[in-house]
Amino acid sequence: MYAASKTSSGFNQLMFLFASESFNQFVVRLRYVRQYTEERQKQALRIIGAQQQLSHELDGLTQQRQRQKSLLTTQLVENRNLLGLKTEQDEVVQQLSQQEQGLRQELTQRQQAVARLDDLIAQRVREEIARAAHAARLAAVAARRRAARASAAAGRRRSSASRSEARNDETTTASNTDTARDDDPSANPESDAPEETTADRRASRVALTPETALVSSGFAGNRGRLPWPVAHGFVSQHFGRHPHPVLRHVTVDNRGVDIQTNEGEPVRAVFGGRVLTVAQVPGMNTIVMIQHGEYFTVYAKLRSVNVHEGEQVSAREAIGSAATDADGTAQVQFQVWRNSANLNPESWLGRK
Repeated sequence: MYAASKTSSGFNQLMFLFASESFNQFVVRLRYVRQYTEERQKQALRIIGAQQQLSHELDGLTQQRQRQKSLLTTQLVENRNLLGLKTEQDEVVQQLSQQEQGLRQELTQRQQAVARLDDLIAQRVREEIARAAHAARLAAVAARRRAARASAAAGRRRSSASRSEARNDETTTASNTDTARDDDPSANPESDAPEETTADRRASRVALTPETALVSSGFAGNRGRLPWPVAHGFVSQHFGRHPHPVLRHVTVDNRGVDIQTNEGEPVRAVFGGRVLTVAQVPGMNTIVMIQHGEYFTVYAKLRSVNVHEGEQVSAREAIGSAATDADGTAQVQFQVWRNSANLNPESWLGRK
């Protein structure tokens, strides 16, 4: 039976049946042939199903392999992209590191410029305080001398007007009066010479004359209403201590306000006064310092100046023009001082 099935020939099966020795054997062989044929058909169906299943699984594996291959390709592309991003990131980090070094160097230079400007302002204020104190002492000496001369003249007039005394007595009185005048320390220029004292040298306020007191009072009365030093611009850096906009854990101390404006913008005096200083300060370009009694205004980062020391200027008068830094930014720094005290300029300027 097995040998006949291997030939897969219906003729062989018939030969197998007809070779039966009896009818019973024929029937048995026929039943076996049918059962075997059915089993073979079932087995063939199972094989076909298995083949189909294997083909389906093979297709799935092929698709999975394609997906894995695609994922691998995508991953390789992403790896290359990540490598490129890592390279770009390293370049950005290096650039930022260089920029940070540049910013720190710029900050150091700015701090040095601020220190130089502070020293100049302090020196000029001390000089003005000393000059005003010396002038006040000279004025007091002159007043005492005038009072002494007036008193002596009044005494002489009273002596000459007296008619109850003899001429000799008048002569004696006049002689005594001259002697008394010579002995009076208030009438002696040498005894009234101004004397520098420790208290005078340590004075921290400008001695005001009636004229400068009026100017000082006028300046103080205009607090919050002073015109801006430039007609166009905005505050790019405020007064006082505040964190650096880029560098972490770094604090910036600004003595005034930085006003960003147009290139060559005219810079104006905010109030009438006397030009105390015109100077060059490294890092601050040209600076102008104007005195308003016991108040001082400072205009730094000027490109050109139209005034000179000792000149009287009026409010809104152009004193120079704004300078431009290496980045092409035009910026003016404005400061307000009262004697040796640094004030917040934003509380003095009016609203734009």
